[in-house]
Amino acid sequence: MKPLNVPVLVLILVVGAGFGAQMLETLASRGHSLPIAGWLTTVVLLVLSTVLLIVGLPLRRYMLESAERREHPSFAPRRHQIDLLTAYRIVLLARACAYTGAVVGGIFVGQALFLLLTGTGDPLRGILPTAAAALAGILLGVLGVIVEHWGQLPPEDGERAAEGAGAGG
Repeated sequence: MKPLNVPVLVLILVVGAGFGAQMLETLASRGHSLPIAGWLTTVVLLVLSTVLLIVGLPLRRYMLESAERREHPSFAPRRHQIDLLTAYRIVLLARACAYTGAVVGGIFVGQALFLLLTGTGDPLRGILPTAAAALAGILLGVLGVIVEHWGQLPPEDGERAAEGAGAGG
């Protein structure tokens, strides 16, 4: 599996910001009330970030122990265990969180900028919760990229696996 493409995530964030600002502009021009993010959105995004970090730490520990064992081979039992299916699921969760963080963070960045630049929103009840949700979304995206990076196999493992698959077929 190819690693996440960070420039694509940044592009998704920028497109999401444009969409969020345009959405509020369209609603404001038609005389509708503007939907803004509440504090609950920020809390939910931060909880999701925390869950991703808690789930990703065993993968990080296992990969660090594997790197240590490659440098200093040992017959001692492993301190950290993780099966392949669980590691794959953690990496997929991290990828999903990276994309979700880019989309949600981008939309809320656009909305916060629209509210700030037009002076439409109340700073405490409109702009601040929306900006906090934007930061929480960006944090979720960044953590997704970091946790996905924790699950990458070393290049020599990938080459050996490709050679073994080619020899068996």
